[in-house]
Amino acid sequence: MGRTATARLWPVAAAILLGCGGDSSGPVFVTARLDYVDGAIEPILTRGQQVVLEGFGFGAVRGSGTVRFTRGGGGETSAALPDSQWSALTITTTVPDSAASGTLTVITGAGFQLTTTVHVLPAPAFNPATLTWQGRAAFPRAPVGVALAAAEFPEGSALRATIYAAGGAEPLDTGVGVHMLPDSGVYVSRSIAGAAGSIGPWVRQRDTSDATRSHVLPVPRAFAAAAVATRYNSRLPGSALYVIGGIDAAGRAQATVLGADVSADSVSRRFIFLEPLPAPVAGALAVVRRGRIYVIGGTDDLGRPQQTVYVGRIGVDGHIDGWYQQPSLPGPRAYGGGLVRDGRVVAIGGVADSVPPGGGLDAAPQRLVTSDTASLSLVSGFFTGPWGSGPTVLPEGRSQFALLDLGNQVLAVGGMYASAGINAAETIAAPVVGDSLGTFTGPVGSQIWQQMCGAVSAGTLVGPAGVTWREVDGTPRGLVLGGIDLATGLRRGCSWGF
Repeated sequence: MGRTATARLWPVAAAILLGCGGDSSGPVFVTARLDYVDGAIEPILTRGQQVVLEGFGFGAVRGSGTVRFTRGGGGETSAALPDSQWSALTITTTVPDSAASGTLTVITGAGFQLTTTVHVLPAPAFNPATLTWQGRAAFPRAPVGVALAAAEFPEGSALRATIYAAGGAEPLDTGVGVHMLPDSGVYVSRSIAGAAGSIGPWVRQRDTSDATRSHVLPVPRAFAAAAVATRYNSRLPGSALYVIGGIDAAGRAQATVLGADVSADSVSRRFIFLEPLPAPVAGALAVVRRGRIYVIGGTDDLGRPQQTVYVGRIGVDGHIDGWYQQPSLPGPRAYGGGLVRDGRVVAIGGVADSVPPGGGLDAAPQRLVTSDTASLSLVSGFFTGPWGSGPTVLPEGRSQFALLDLGNQVLAVGGMYASAGINAAETIAAPVVGDSLGTFTGPVGSQIWQQMCGAVSAGTLVGPAGVTWREVDGTPRGLVLGGIDLATGLRRGCSWGF
């Protein structure tokens, strides 16, 4: 990113050439190549998942072309491949149930053999009835509105996650209301392989008076969105952390996008300002899928929920290749949740009326019970039509919750809802089949309010941040961080996971 990102372009540019010949004929250009799978350089896939292969010279028709994956137990297995899903630039197929991590091979009708490395996991099978929340490493502070993101990194035969936490706010009672005082701190923790979702300690990144050497945010932010790009989920050869929008010290939403190079262990370079959003947002729904960042709804700088939707693709240099406005939501929505599946995006819950930063703890405004849904192109990542009103999947209106996508199930954790005061349903679950989201029911499993956090808590968690990742055997893991205890009004500096 900046100078450092530009330096990483050369391997990508070099891949366009087979090499420079030793005779007078000059450079020899490739006639076919395989660039990306599922929008990434070295993707982490699941069995049964639809994927798009991008490149050049596949041939306008399939002919004898085929796609092969490494087979679990040895050999290769061919992917199902309709002729209609083959073109000169893209191939759409499904990861076979017998596929394993290793080499993916495309053989074109013209005989070109193109290979790349993919990581294949079993499809997740999470059972909400077995959910048991466990206390994880205590967060060094007790803010709300932390921007939280997780990245998966293959390490030999294991798969580990790194969790990045940026910003957040300390509620300050001014006597005439609560003011959110945003922070600039950035913390990193790593999952512990084979330890049932446990994580290591949260490590604050370097913070010095010299802005060029500091690895925290250059400006305070809270209620921002966060995303991590790696070679495993994007076109970026390295890794970068993005902090999108959020409120500033005056409590107003900003359009800024901050980015920094990161590693699996730390923030490795200072944050810089990248391509800003077209308009300020805070409390937006933000999802990363196939190397693209989807930013949905959120409030403007006056706290009014918006209908705007933006999509930006993470480029090979770590910059965003532009924020493209997509069809607007049917109505304003902020502080809700969102999912991006193979061919559909879903927005759930939230608020439609003006709210203070973070959404507030008052019974009013009314929380949304509705969902909105829109179709996506598997190839481009852009919307293929307008939003429509989806089914009512929440049992009651809910906002300020963490939404955990576990593959075959989705959890809504905490938040403001009518029966939150009696801890009626802090964690609820909905099944997912393909692109379809079922109805949330619950409570399921144990509840976070029953867990210790310095002292016994007695209230539903409001405004937590949440992330998910997977083990190498496909087991999904989840983590929620921070938030406010609704019963006491006190913020909680803890994390919980499974």
